[in-house]
Amino acid sequence: MANLLKTVVTGCSCPLLSNLGSCKGLRVKKDFLRTFYTHQELWCKAPVKPGIPYKQLTVGVPKEIFQNEKRVALSPAGVQNLVKQGFNVVVESGAGEASKFSDDHYRVAGAQIQGAKEVLASDLVVKVRAPMVNPTLGVHEADLLKTSGTLISFIYPAQNPELLNKLSQRKTTVLAMDQVPRVTIAQGYDALSSMANIAGSQLLEKFLQLRF
Repeated sequence: MANLLKTVVTGCSCPLLSNLGSCKGLRVKKDFLRTFYTHQELWCKAPVKPGIPYKQLTVGVPKEIFQNEKRVALSPAGVQNLVKQGFNVVVESGAGEASKFSDDHYRVAGAQIQGAKEVLASDLVVKVRAPMVNPTLGVHEADLLKTSGTLISFIYPAQNPELLNKLSQRKTTVLAMDQVPRVTIAQGYDALSSMANIAGSQLLEKFLQLRF
């Protein structure tokens, strides 16, 4: 292999490689310019974009319209935490009834009760189920989202290509909760595992009730 490599290098028409054959063991020293930037220097070089104050952002919690869906994206306790941080929270009337949360509970937590259209037009919308056609309004929920807004919900993108196209047309920033990696560092955002644990415990309770 060494002789083959020497033959190739010697017979090569490239000057750089041809010189390698005649320079036995000779090292050519070249000066290289090394640059090192600290994190602070890199941060200063990056353009600074001013953020939006929380008090100027509205979080919307619409009512789930999927059949037999009893969950709600935010409980009154979650609303209270957001309000303490400065967010404005609007909740659709009756959004928490299936979860035993009345509109008064949300009002006490600091939320405003509004209609579906007003809630879906919020800066940031949090849902459980992916947007779908609202039979009462006769329009798709994605069409009611604010342009360039943010949606946090279960999406299942591989199963809903048409929904992704709608959200793309609205320039919506989407955080798909079903795509959050199920790892330790993201455990606080892992909604799939929490739902699976609840389903498993309920299944065991039902089995024990029927068995004994």
